[in-house]
Amino acid sequence: MTGSLLTKNNIETRLQTFTAELLDLECTLMAGDLDSRVLRDFRDAVDYVRKSAWAVQEWQDRQAKDRDTSTVLPLLTFERIRRATELCKRIAIELDDCTAEGMKELSEAVDVLRWRLSGH
Repeated sequence: MTGSLLTKNNIETRLQTFTAELLDLECTLMAGDLDSRVLRDFRDAVDYVRKSAWAVQEWQDRQAKDRDTSTVLPLLTFERIRRATELCKRIAIELDDCTAEGMKELSEAVDVLRWRLSGH
């Protein structure tokens, strides 16, 4: 859908399709002998999407009831920080085995983040 307008119907249809695929995938997961790193990454991604979906739903519910929505975004930011922290820990553990491209860019991004965290 890159480059096209995402309509409410498009998004809802994609969500319904994805939900069906996830339920089907559950059966496949139960039968398979899979790499634990792949499973962990999948679980983390599903958990992140679940929390993001909760935040969107919470935002919509609060807007519909004319309640304060300002506390929803900090919760989502906190979740992103938690997820980034976990990814950094995993990358640190896997660096010995890693020859992946993008390490320079990652280092630069970490430097910028460190600079911002120091109050600049």
